[in-house]
Amino acid sequence: MLRCGVDQIAEAAEAIKSGKLVAFPTETVYGLGADAFNPQAVAAIYAAKGRPGDNPLILHIADPADFNNLAENPPQYTKKLIEKFWPGALTLVVKKKPNLPAWLGGHPSGQTETIGIRIPANPIAQAIIKASGCVVAAPSANTAGRPSPTTAQHVLDDFASELGIAVIDGGSVNLGIESAVVDATGETPVILRPGQVTADMIQAATGINLTHQANQTHEKPRSPGMKYRHYAPKAPMTILKGTSENIAAYIKQDKNICILTINDSLPQIQNKINLGNNPEEIAQNLYAALRKCDKLGVTEIYAQAVAEEGLGIAIMDRMLKAAEGRMIHVGQ
Repeated sequence: MLRCGVDQIAEAAEAIKSGKLVAFPTETVYGLGADAFNPQAVAAIYAAKGRPGDNPLILHIADPADFNNLAENPPQYTKKLIEKFWPGALTLVVKKKPNLPAWLGGHPSGQTETIGIRIPANPIAQAIIKASGCVVAAPSANTAGRPSPTTAQHVLDDFASELGIAVIDGGSVNLGIESAVVDATGETPVILRPGQVTADMIQAATGINLTHQANQTHEKPRSPGMKYRHYAPKAPMTILKGTSENIAAYIKQDKNICILTINDSLPQIQNKINLGNNPEEIAQNLYAALRKCDKLGVTEIYAQAVAEEGLGIAIMDRMLKAAEGRMIHVGQ
C-alpha cells in the first residue's frame, strides 16, 4: 500500500499507462482503475473482482472535453448536468461514438451501445487520471458482491492475494456510496442508480421531470448495481422498518446478531453499530459498518430503515441490495 504523495501519483499513473491495475480513492468509494482502452487491463479488472461479464464499467475522465470525444450526440440537458455536478458523484450514460471499440465500457468479449462517464471530485483521483493520459475504467475496488471499500484497508482486505494491484491510500472517502447514474440516451433523463445527486437536484438543474427506472433483472444492464447481488456482508441482513420501540421489542439479544442503528436510537440493544445522525453520515458509514460486521463474525445483521427521501433513497437502495430485498415492517 502506498501513502499518497506526488511520487505515488506518478507511479500510479505510469502503472495504468502500462496496463496494470491501481486502486485509488474517489469521493464516493475506492475504485479499481485501468486503461479503459486496453482490453487486457480491462479483462484483468473483471478477473480480479470476479465480476460478471455483462456488468458494465464506469469510465472516469479528468477533463469535460473528453466527454465529447466519447459521447455521440448527447442531449442538450447533459451540458447543464456537467456544468452543475462535474466534478462530482454523477455518472452519465450516453450513446458512444461509432468509431470507439465495440466492447468499450464493458468486458472485452462483449459489446456495448452505451457508456457511463463521470469526473470524480477527489483530487487524488483527478491527478492520477490526468497524469496517466488515459480514460480510466474504475469500478469499486472490492470483490464482486461485497460491500464497497471506503478505506484503503478495505481494498487490501479483498485483494490481499492480488500482488499486482497497487493501492493508493488517500484516507477515508467523503461520501461513502457510489455515484448516481443517469441514463442520458433519450429526451428525458432516467435514474438508473440513485446517489448523492438526487432526483430533485437533477430536475432543478435541467428543468425536466425525470423518472427512476426499475431494476433490470434480465436485460443487459446499462449501469452497475442494477442486476446482481451487491454491497452484501457475509451474514444475512434484514432491514427493519418501524418505530424504535417496536424494533427493540422485535430483536432478540444475541451476541451473534448485530443491528445497525440510526441516531443510536436503540440504547437497550447491546450489540449495535450506530450509522450516524443524518443521511450524510449514514451514507459515509454504511459500507464500513457492514465490513465491521464481517470482522465481528456475526451470523445475522439487522438494519434500521431510513426515510426514502433525498439521499435516503440511495441509502435504502444500497441497504435493500445488501439485504437481497429482505425487509420487515415491524409492529404492523
